[in-house]
Amino acid sequence: MLLNPALFTLPPSEIVSCGLQNLTYGSLTKKGLKTMVKTIQSYMDSESVHGFDLGCGDGELIYHLEQKLPDSTWEGVEISEHRVAQAVRDVRIWQGDFLSENLRPYTVLHADNLCLEDGVAERLESKIALEFEGLYITYRTPVALDFLRISRYLNTVLIETTWTTHPIHFYQVY
Repeated sequence: MLLNPALFTLPPSEIVSCGLQNLTYGSLTKKGLKTMVKTIQSYMDSESVHGFDLGCGDGELIYHLEQKLPDSTWEGVEISEHRVAQAVRDVRIWQGDFLSENLRPYTVLHADNLCLEDGVAERLESKIALEFEGLYITYRTPVALDFLRISRYLNTVLIETTWTTHPIHFYQVY
């Protein structure tokens, strides 16, 4: 997997409007991608996957997931217009705020939400509780009670990322 260095240099206007913490970026390594694919397959059985990456950067991860997971389609939303403009692969991504997106059409959500401000992360969990049913992949342990009431913890898997080997949590949301 190729991490585009341009994704780390953001226009000052985006930093001011979104906050630097909410714009933190990283990716999976090749080994991490392999682990992610294997784990998704173990929970999705033979179901086709319609995945959505919340904070997709330039769409690198969804490009690779779509290649490695048969019968899968992936889309992504990224708050940084600059990062969306850096996309070099044929991916379905757009600039937007994941808190404004409709989560109902998807069967898998991926959120590299570890560095989000606590309030933003909790609003995302509450939104998922209201709008989503399926496999939720999160890098932070959920705390929103409405999310915890309608989800079932499945597993925590150590997955290699560009910054460390990190525990990633898998939940089934009902």
